[in-house]
Amino acid sequence: MIQKTVYIKIKPSQIINLETFVLSLLAIPFIIYIDDVMKEYLPLTFISNEIKVHLYRFPTYLSAFVLINLIYKGFQVYCIQYEVDSEELRCYSGIFKRKHEIIELYRVKDFLIEKPLIYRLLGLGNLTIYTSDKTTPVLRMQAIKEPEEKYKILRGLVELNRREKHVFEVD
Repeated sequence: MIQKTVYIKIKPSQIINLETFVLSLLAIPFIIYIDDVMKEYLPLTFISNEIKVHLYRFPTYLSAFVLINLIYKGFQVYCIQYEVDSEELRCYSGIFKRKHEIIELYRVKDFLIEKPLIYRLLGLGNLTIYTSDKTTPVLRMQAIKEPEEKYKILRGLVELNRREKHVFEVD
């Protein structure tokens, strides 16, 4: 069996979930406010006891939903992994339904590096890879460390792979 060397093995940063984290933090005072308002102003004289229990627990249900969503989003990013060896670019993703995307390196056509301000402050960036692959024409590697370095390694491997397989790009 031929041993393949993995040149790049990276995971995205949790900074992708910044919006979810901020909204979750903002939801906490809102949920506390809802709890206080419901206990003070909700007319419960015409409501049955079974429903009253659930109405009083509504802020707890809402808090549980926010927490579960936060944990799910965190696991979703944690389960993403990118690997590059001498012949393939592989992307693994998914929590319950794992998805393995495999792109032959000779199919890579172009690259794009984006570095939003908050990513630059943390030394991160997005590397977008355009391919001639039918199933994955565009692969976005979001919030990865040192995207320029990953680009240089990937570009060299793409050129080497094309020379080995005698593949030439024709548009």
